[in-house]
Amino acid sequence: MIPIYALSEKCYYEWMKDHIVRAIDARQTSQWARYMESIGWKTETIGSTHLFIKKLPFIDASLMKIQHPQGPFPFERIDEISRKYKTIWTILEPHMLGYEESEFRKYGYRKSRMLQVHTATIKIDLKKSKKDMFNSFSENAKRNIKKAQKQNLEIRTIFMKEKKNWKYFPVFYSLLRNLSKMKKFYIYSYYEYQKRMMAFKDTSVLIFAYENDAPIAVVWYAYFSNVIAYFQTGITKRGYETLANYLLVWEGLKLGKKLKLSVFDFESIYDERFPKNVPQYKKYTEFKKRFHGELILYPTPWIKIYNLWAKLFYLWGTIL
Repeated sequence: MIPIYALSEKCYYEWMKDHIVRAIDARQTSQWARYMESIGWKTETIGSTHLFIKKLPFIDASLMKIQHPQGPFPFERIDEISRKYKTIWTILEPHMLGYEESEFRKYGYRKSRMLQVHTATIKIDLKKSKKDMFNSFSENAKRNIKKAQKQNLEIRTIFMKEKKNWKYFPVFYSLLRNLSKMKKFYIYSYYEYQKRMMAFKDTSVLIFAYENDAPIAVVWYAYFSNVIAYFQTGITKRGYETLANYLLVWEGLKLGKKLKLSVFDFESIYDERFPKNVPQYKKYTEFKKRFHGELILYPTPWIKIYNLWAKLFYLWGTIL
């Protein structure tokens, strides 16, 4: 597949008018900034771009990361803030909107394989009718949704803006932890997920599948701007057996339409450009692809190193 930023000027212009491409990433929302501050990062904002700065222990220096900001990118202001916080390097992982590789080189950035956030996702157009959207799925996905609908599962849609509904958070985390054990991948702590969901509490929704009053699957969705994002899922063996995971995606898509949003973001998939990074993404990428959304490849991350010792440390880490 040709990366979006490599398209011809005419094709690129037509493609960029698409509301799917122009959709904001969760990491450039005020809610994400609130979450980052709750786990010890400092946030600076330039226009609509959020920059995250982390003070390094024991030394008077810091690191900066900027995740999926839309262009044009404020390089000179980024340098000013870097000097203010004495950052040793800045990792900038751009959105494709307004991306110009020559601008990064002009301001002293180099391509990097140091990933801080996903580099690929799948997005689905919620402007389609429910019928057209369902018919666009793979035969496998359509069949599995229909099978799940015959399992007599109870779907519970829980809006986390209501304080009483936080009793469901431990249920969500328990299902997530169960999935991590089955699939053998790392998850953040209970309290870090709690802080993240608290930052998005006004727009977070947990959609559960219950069987005989027992929770067997869940998806955490959050919405912002015109986007509903598939943030995290949890499931049991029985959830897989009943195909509840397919049904909960369909429920999330319908929720997005009900909320009058226009883009569904699956958040992350495996990116063949970076085969050694997060290889566990392979385990669920095929599942997400069965819903036949639009494949989004973000541009390669860039790094600007401000310190000679940091440059040597970075090169050593790259070799390892």
